[in-house]
Amino acid sequence: MDSKKKNCFLKYMKAMAAVLLSSVLFYFGMKDYVHVGKTDIGVAELYGNYLTVSQAKQHWQDSQKGDEITDLCFLCNGGVQTVKNSRYSRQTNVRVTGIIGMAALYDRQAAMLEESDENGCVIDKNTALDLFGSENCVGNQLMVGEDIYEVRGVAFWSQHMLLIRPAQKNLFCTQVLIRRKKGQSVESAASNFLLGNGLSGTLVDDSWMDVILPLFPVAFFVMFTISISRWMYRFENGDKQSGSREEERSGIDLKKCGCFIMRILLWGICLFFCTRLLSDIPKSWLPDKWSDFSFWPGKIQKTVEAFRWYIMFPKTMAQAERLVRGISCMIKCGAAALLIGIA
Repeated sequence: MDSKKKNCFLKYMKAMAAVLLSSVLFYFGMKDYVHVGKTDIGVAELYGNYLTVSQAKQHWQDSQKGDEITDLCFLCNGGVQTVKNSRYSRQTNVRVTGIIGMAALYDRQAAMLEESDENGCVIDKNTALDLFGSENCVGNQLMVGEDIYEVRGVAFWSQHMLLIRPAQKNLFCTQVLIRRKKGQSVESAASNFLLGNGLSGTLVDDSWMDVILPLFPVAFFVMFTISISRWMYRFENGDKQSGSREEERSGIDLKKCGCFIMRILLWGICLFFCTRLLSDIPKSWLPDKWSDFSFWPGKIQKTVEAFRWYIMFPKTMAQAERLVRGISCMIKCGAAALLIGIA
């Protein structure tokens, strides 16, 4: 009897440990889910006739005129270069990116670099530590080749980055960022801009994340509800002699009634949260006619192709941060669902 109680106690402790660990993982996974959010910025990789810096500035100025203002940001890829702090004989390698237009489209922390500031730069915290030994280095100077820039701000990026306003007018822009207007999709905003200005480009689309990401929290809620229902069923049928004589005479099993009500409430709560999460999936994934059986294969094929382009092309800091947060959410929520399922 003692050994039976001991086994039951161990099973109970394992189940509680699995519930606590999965809850912690799910909590941090949902924090990442909230940070991923929705994006209203389209990133197009240009090809064919590239714009020079002077042409990109002209496009930016034209977009700020008229009744409908278009938020744009052009990017010049400067590659990996050696940045020096000649005062302390320190140097490090960073990825240099030139921006023309609204810097906040690249990343909200890039807004520290003003539109006409060709002598300033924004660096990441690791580069600041490598060059100056501290993150508090605003106002200090650094060298990129023969050019000298003054640090305007330090961003909390995970990569070694240097953002500048390129002074050389003959450099080419390889990407353009466009903010969609209200009621407009990211894809149509990018397409309209490219066609309207005679440019060719491919959308670096991360909308596949909006489809896949909600499935992981949903999987946790479903597995959690199934596991709790299974435990309640064991509790309900585990001890046949626990009922009182009055319950047996009246024909009412209070334990079964209570467990039944709890399961109904549990599945109702699960359905509510799953519906809310699945509502984040874009409406473009719903066919106009449910009898259109060619819709899903075509949509999946298009999404897989967009994912391949997304992996291939360079990403903005906002896209990289969104990708890292999304993968973190998938891992944590997936692990939480697995833990609660096998508990």
